[in-house]
Order: sequence, then C-alpha cells, then structure tokens
Amino acid sequence: MRRKKRVVPKPETSQEVKKKMANWFEIPKEVVLDLPVLTLMGQEEIHIENYKGMIEYNEERMRVSTTCGILKIEGRGLHLKMMTTENLIITGTLLRIEYMG
Repeated sequence: MRRKKRVVPKPETSQEVKKKMANWFEIPKEVVLDLPVLTLMGQEEIHIENYKGMIEYNEERMRVSTTCGILKIEGRGLHLKMMTTENLIITGTLLRIEYMG
C-alpha cells in the first residue's frame, strides 16, 4: 500500500505577507513594499519616487538603484533637474527606460 505524500505549504516570505496586508487594508503597495513610482511626462521628463541611489549619470545614460533592481534611462541631453532623498526628476529626450534585474 502506497502512502500519500503529505504536502507541506511553504512559509510565506515577508514580502508576500506585506502584499497581502496591503491588499487587505487597501494601502498603496508602493508605501508598504517600498516600491519605486515612475511618472512619465511625455518623452521629456521622468519623476522617480522611492529610489535608493544614483549609479551612473551623464547626458546619454542614467542608472538608478531601486528596490526592484537597476533602472536604466537612455536618451539625449539628459539632465538631473531635481534630486532629494526620496525623489528624482530627469529631463531631456527620453528614448529608452528599462529594468536591469
């Protein structure tokens, strides 16, 4: 007689618990999970909230560290318009925005 294999549920990670709590209490995920918030203004401006740090900065490429990975912004005439401890504003002609895991 074969025994049935007992399935033991995996313990949830703290990130998964936070997601469930945010949904349950209807709290914005970016607040609970410290996620970055990106706001594009056409092709000329990007606002980044909840970033961790600036890795690379020049007129053609900027790399920003976030909790989701590194955000790479490519374009022409890129300029750091504003930088505070929580927010960045980058202006110029934005050509490409991607996460680099």
